[in-house]
Amino acid sequence: MPPTTLTDVLSGDDHAPALLAGTGDLPWREYRRGQLRRLAQRFAATLRASGLQPGDVVTIAEPNTVEYVVAFLGATLARCVAAPLNQNYRQEEFKFYMEDARSKLLVVGREGNAAAQAAGGPPCMRLAVSPPAGDGADPGLEVSSETPGWQATLADTSAGDALPDPPLPADVALFLHTSGTTSRPKGVPLTHTNLAASLDNISRTYEFGPSDRCLLVMPLFHVHGLMAGLLAPLAAGSAVIMPASGRFSAGTFWQDAVQHGATFYTAVPTMHQILLSRSAQDYPSAAPPPLRAIRSCSSALAPATLEQLEKAFKAPVLEAYAMTEASHQMTSNPLPKHGPHKPGTVGRAQGSVKVAILDERCQPVPSGGVGEICIQGPNVTAGYLENPKANEEAFAGGWFHTGDQGKLDGEGFLTLTGRLKELINRGGEKISPIEVDGALLAHPGVAEAVSFAAPDEKYGEVVAAAVVLNKEGKKAGDAIEADIKKFVGQRLSGFKVPTRVFVTDQLPKGPTGKISRRHMVDAFINKKEEGQKEGVDFSGQPNDGYFLIARSLARLGVRHMFGVIGIPVTQLASAAQACGIRFISCRNEQAAGYAAAAAGFLTGVPGVLLTVSGPGVVHGLAGLSNAQANCWPLVMISGSCEQAEVGKGAFQEMDQLAAVTPHVKWAGQAASLEDIPATLQRALQAAASGRPGAAYLDIPSNILMSALPDAAAAAAAEAVAAPLRALRPAPATSDVAAAAALLRGAQRPLLVVGKGAALGRAEGALQQLVEAAGLPFLATAMGRGVVPDDSPLCANAARSMALGKADVAVVVGARLNWQLHFGEAPRWGSGVKFILVDPEPSEQEDVSKAALTLRADAGAAAAALLQALRAAAGADAAPLVPGAAAWAAALQERADGARAKLAAKMQRTTFPLDYHTTLRVVRDEINRLPLPPIVVAEGANTMDQARVLIEPATLPRSRLDAGTHGTMGVGLGYAIAAAVTQPERNVVAVEGDSAFGFSGMEVETICRYNLPVCVLVMNNGGIYGGDRREAALREAAQKGLAAGGWPADPPPTAFVPEARYHLLAEAFGGSGVQVATAEELQAALRAALASRQPTLLNVMLDPMAGAESGSVHAFNAPKAGAPEAKTE
Repeated sequence: MPPTTLTDVLSGDDHAPALLAGTGDLPWREYRRGQLRRLAQRFAATLRASGLQPGDVVTIAEPNTVEYVVAFLGATLARCVAAPLNQNYRQEEFKFYMEDARSKLLVVGREGNAAAQAAGGPPCMRLAVSPPAGDGADPGLEVSSETPGWQATLADTSAGDALPDPPLPADVALFLHTSGTTSRPKGVPLTHTNLAASLDNISRTYEFGPSDRCLLVMPLFHVHGLMAGLLAPLAAGSAVIMPASGRFSAGTFWQDAVQHGATFYTAVPTMHQILLSRSAQDYPSAAPPPLRAIRSCSSALAPATLEQLEKAFKAPVLEAYAMTEASHQMTSNPLPKHGPHKPGTVGRAQGSVKVAILDERCQPVPSGGVGEICIQGPNVTAGYLENPKANEEAFAGGWFHTGDQGKLDGEGFLTLTGRLKELINRGGEKISPIEVDGALLAHPGVAEAVSFAAPDEKYGEVVAAAVVLNKEGKKAGDAIEADIKKFVGQRLSGFKVPTRVFVTDQLPKGPTGKISRRHMVDAFINKKEEGQKEGVDFSGQPNDGYFLIARSLARLGVRHMFGVIGIPVTQLASAAQACGIRFISCRNEQAAGYAAAAAGFLTGVPGVLLTVSGPGVVHGLAGLSNAQANCWPLVMISGSCEQAEVGKGAFQEMDQLAAVTPHVKWAGQAASLEDIPATLQRALQAAASGRPGAAYLDIPSNILMSALPDAAAAAAAEAVAAPLRALRPAPATSDVAAAAALLRGAQRPLLVVGKGAALGRAEGALQQLVEAAGLPFLATAMGRGVVPDDSPLCANAARSMALGKADVAVVVGARLNWQLHFGEAPRWGSGVKFILVDPEPSEQEDVSKAALTLRADAGAAAAALLQALRAAAGADAAPLVPGAAAWAAALQERADGARAKLAAKMQRTTFPLDYHTTLRVVRDEINRLPLPPIVVAEGANTMDQARVLIEPATLPRSRLDAGTHGTMGVGLGYAIAAAVTQPERNVVAVEGDSAFGFSGMEVETICRYNLPVCVLVMNNGGIYGGDRREAALREAAQKGLAAGGWPADPPPTAFVPEARYHLLAEAFGGSGVQVATAEELQAALRAALASRQPTLLNVMLDPMAGAESGSVHAFNAPKAGAPEAKTE
């Protein structure tokens, strides 16, 4: 029968051994189950006799001894709450934990504990277990009071025979604290039901029985040692070997294991590594112990170490996953007879535990997708002690949220990918430290390793690492750091390679031997060098709504904000500056919104747009809808009228939430001042997660202008503002295998790279896929540069052939909308099979047309697909995609011909200037720069021609244009964002004169902030250029105006001829130049790029250059088969 309370732990055969306890120089002592049970029951009666009541907390400060076991079991059998603490704590720590638990008694062992006793807490009882007086007698129990004025009363020996008031399943039995890695430690109460369920799960997983001997090396103050090392074996009838030292000792480990026939032990990876490092001298290979399983838990074990352990110690090594809130174990790899164990995973859910991977909306992610690990089961605590806010977050959606990130494969095996609050955020790219740890630990010279986030001025955070070397590593001397970086770089993308590797003799660790990642920055980086730049000091700042928003944004990783200030948000811009955020004040909310959205695309961190209330919100809708269409992360923050004035006709009153809702993923309003940080966190999280997009936060003016009472209240509210948890879901293994099979069977495979791949920072993985598989590719306009245009596999110049003849197309970060001709014939072949890669694909646009959909991050999908292709190809150097080579050659031949024709056309120099001559000069000048610039292009002919003629794009996120919505007027906003977020690069904005007019006053913004932007206005005198109307329409328009009594107005597409746009830059202190020839353009552009100063070049074009509506003229004409207009 499974246990229901801890009274069942020692049930069964009274004469069977329970504890085999080392005693130093004396012979080991064996405590039988009946003896141990009677000792525990007598101590329970002693507690009651000494005044303890059900529910009272009993603190235990004692190492791994028989006294600890008796104290723990006795406290729980007395219906008290056992609260074990690390016996090595300092006095201040004992004081904090005992006060926080409201402890009523401190129990120490025979040797006492000076620090705990000096902490000034509850009364102290000393407990000692003495040897039996003779054969057949029970061990003795001795107690004494260590607190003057308090009496410890020892119960009679007969009290050990029965419990008059046994514990109930719902009684709290154990109280522990979380480790507090990100905040104040939280109290975790665990009931008898919780513990009994977990003990049953653990016992069943490892099939403990009376013949087992479990060697206890983990400390009993930790849930790992208590549950898996002591109580679970006891509950199953096994015996526990307790070394004399009361702790892990590598020097006596194998001696103890052999002497008592150990069949099992559980430990943290550090202990395993120590045993492995000493195995040549210590392991008794001639007469080894009968180990049948080794368990590893509490932190990651490198697969290479696991393999070495199994080989050295001749037993399966089973990784498990556990946490305090789950009464320890949640998952474990199985015993070999129940199937293979998978190195690198922590196994499957065991027993009554349920495991799910949920997204930020508490919805399950597809199999293989990455999300937050969540659990359910009778082993899970009912909630943290007196912490409703933490409980609301931890139990959202009816699941306990572990805070860990991971994925489940098709067989239910769980892989940990990181701690959500430990993910390294390198310029918006989230990096799992566990992944980096694995690469470091695979290095033959590394014994221990930990990666961590190091502060960085440019990226916010970068990867750093600390390592302990083994003998092999130490031989390398000073070259080891470079060798480790090279080694990791061969296994991971470049941005994941540690920028610094610290070699140390010892890594900072917690009391249980777990490596303490959160202490690494202090240990290795905060030993400050001379002149190291300090961060923003928030102390002493006001605690009003303005500063609460600004500080929360700064803590969320926001470094740029764009907007137009006024009532009621004026002070917010200055508050942002005070918190280290650069605020760019634009001339119109529309342009500011475009800038903020582009900043989100370029950095990966949601851009922030600030607007005033009412009309400001309306103007900001353009930026919101553009970001939502482009899937770019943007958060618009707007002030609104006072809450008490709603419905009274307040100043600029409108239902702003209703106005923005159709254009965003998420919209909300801060309900109070305290609610601001949490609501901001939700807004930014929504904008960045899944398929990114726009979010909106409304903040009433009365909340903005109010203040919290003190800094403590502000700090409490802001504590929720933590780095974003933008997840990078991995594809399902079965889907990847199917995709690889489709590709390997293709005769004309094609990769299509969209701007979503650029936003997802997938360049490393996609470049590797293209090169390794020989896969031809083409890119959408803003996907260019993810894989460089100058790759011999680039099919951009053979686009029609590539689309029309491809039989399998992998579409990454793009949608099958108008830009890809809806994935339909005749532009695509009628039999093409699409493999779509998108974290949240559109059912209508995409999934219904796809043969297969990988619901995943672009980079993760590309890496998984390459791995699957390599596995399918085998080790005989066979092509990964057999059909790719011949097809790539055919596409290259077509592309070479197209480029030759285009080159001949572009060699001509025309006057007046046309698009080919103008853009050839632009191309040649920007290709002279040592660092490729960011090119913004908009306007029908200007953008269409620039997409083709300004090449190559060799870096990702180097091209910006009208995008999915075909939005005109984005150019100057995009240029501002590019210059602000990428200050080391030049920005060239090639603007049609019509598109320029939407936001031309932003030239003043460029000049005011002295941004290195060169704007080229392609001045052909109007929309599409000269009057292109058919003669009949032109004549009808002129006659109609005259008949209506109106003057002879210019054509609707016409602007002022030869407008002097360059004077606009001069008016604001920039440089303005009008050019009319190729030579003038070349000289002016070269000077502008060299100066890196705000410049506007007014390029005088032939009014009849280009075409009406550019390359999308078809959208301005009837569809084939539509009825034609008739004239009467």
